[in-house]
Amino acid sequence: MNTKRLLDKILDKWPAKVVCLIIAIFLYFFHQASLIDSKTIVVPLQIIENGIVMQIGNAPKSVSVIIRADEETIKSVMPSDISASICLDDITQKGTYKLPVKINISESLMEYDPFEIKMKDDTVTISVDRKAIKYVPIVPSVIGEVANGYEIESITMSPSTIEIIGPESIVNATEQIYTTRLNVSNAETNFSTETSYQQLNKLLTVVDEGPFKAEVTVKPKIIEKEYDSIKIEVLYLDTSFELAEPLPLVSIKLSGAMPVLENYIPSKHTVQLNLYDIKEEGTYELPLRYVIPANFQLIEKSDEEITFTVVRKPGEEGEEEAAEAEN
Repeated sequence: MNTKRLLDKILDKWPAKVVCLIIAIFLYFFHQASLIDSKTIVVPLQIIENGIVMQIGNAPKSVSVIIRADEETIKSVMPSDISASICLDDITQKGTYKLPVKINISESLMEYDPFEIKMKDDTVTISVDRKAIKYVPIVPSVIGEVANGYEIESITMSPSTIEIIGPESIVNATEQIYTTRLNVSNAETNFSTETSYQQLNKLLTVVDEGPFKAEVTVKPKIIEKEYDSIKIEVLYLDTSFELAEPLPLVSIKLSGAMPVLENYIPSKHTVQLNLYDIKEEGTYELPLRYVIPANFQLIEKSDEEITFTVVRKPGEEGEEEAAEAEN
C-alpha cells in the first residue's frame, strides 16, 4: 500500500511536476552559464618547417583563440599558457595549402573545470616552396671616397663566398650578398676591417653570419701631365764658344702618381745637351738627355735630337791667332 500511495503521489498532477523539473534544470544551467566568462587571446603562430619545404609569401603571424571559463580562471590565464602552430613537414611540393592550426595548452590549464578553448578560424592558407642551398659571393658595399688622388685597387673578402638557405625560387634568383657599409673615406693606405652582411630577404638564411674580413688595397691614381716650354740646359761647352742661336724649347708628357705629379715642376736640369766633345766651330746634331724623377715615366718628348751651330765668341779668334804666332 505504501508503495502504491507513493506512486500515486508522484503521478498526481504529473504534467505540472514535469514542467517544474524542466524549469529547475533550465534555471540550473542558466545559473551555471552565468558563471562562465569568455575572453579572446591573440597568440603567435609558429610555423614548423623541418621538412623539405618552407613558407613563402605572407602568412598570419598570430591567431585568435577564444577561452570560456569562470572569471577567476580566465584571469589566471597567461598568453604563454597557449601556443598555436602549423606543421609543413609532410608537404613535399611547392604550392598553396590550407592547413589545420594545432592549439597546445599548458598542463596548468588542463586542471581547470570548466575550461573551453576554440579558435575563430582553425585553418590557415599558406604558400610553400622547396628549400634550396647555394654558395654566393659576398660583395663589399662601399661608401665614402678615398683621399684625393687615390683610388681603390681591390677589396678582398674573407671568406669570399657564403652559404645561403631559403625557398628555391628566391635562392636561385640570388646572385650575391652585400656587406654592411664599408667606409673608405679619406683612405690613403691599405687597411683591413670587419663587416657583416645585409639581410636582403627575410626568407633567406645566411649560415655563417660573420663577421667577415675585408682587405682594402688603396693606390695613387696614375695620371698624365704635359709640360711645355722647357729650356735646354747646355753642359760643358768650352768657354771660348757659344751657340749661334738660342736653342728651341721642348715639351714632355709624364705619367705618375696623381698626388705627386700634380705638384711637380720641372727643374732647369730636366732637359740637357752635353757639348763636352765640341772643340771647334760647326753645325752639330746631338741627342738630348732627359732627367726625370724615378717615380715618373716619360711617355712623350718633342725632340730626341737637336741641331745647333757653335761659333767662336767675338775676340776669341784673334787671341787664338796671336797665340799661334807666338809659337
